[in-house]
Amino acid sequence: MAKKLDYDFCRAAPMLEWLGNKWALVVLVKISENEPVRFNELYRCIPSVSEKVLSQVLKQLVVDGIIRRELFPDVPPRTEYSITNFGKTLLPHIEALLDWGRENFEQIIANRQRQSTAQ
Repeated sequence: MAKKLDYDFCRAAPMLEWLGNKWALVVLVKISENEPVRFNELYRCIPSVSEKVLSQVLKQLVVDGIIRRELFPDVPPRTEYSITNFGKTLLPHIEALLDWGRENFEQIIANRQRQSTAQ
């Protein structure tokens, strides 16, 4: 994830970048539901994500310390992803956003439909 926002101006910029990436929160939620999880398991359970995008999102979440990547020297090698303790502090906030979205789903869809018919 390229640095898009001014970190000096906005201390929440890294979190806003995660929210701006449509796959980052999906990946984080899927890992939290099934941890530890392997790449192919994630790939299969997230419709429409490409392997390249999934790989990029995982790398960025590892760099940011949100998830952990563990490589096992099996044959063939096995890699698992899990949420770090730091990442677990983010999960209640994500759950709150998801709850808000579920509670307001009908209103959001109605607003979108009203907007599309007005254009």
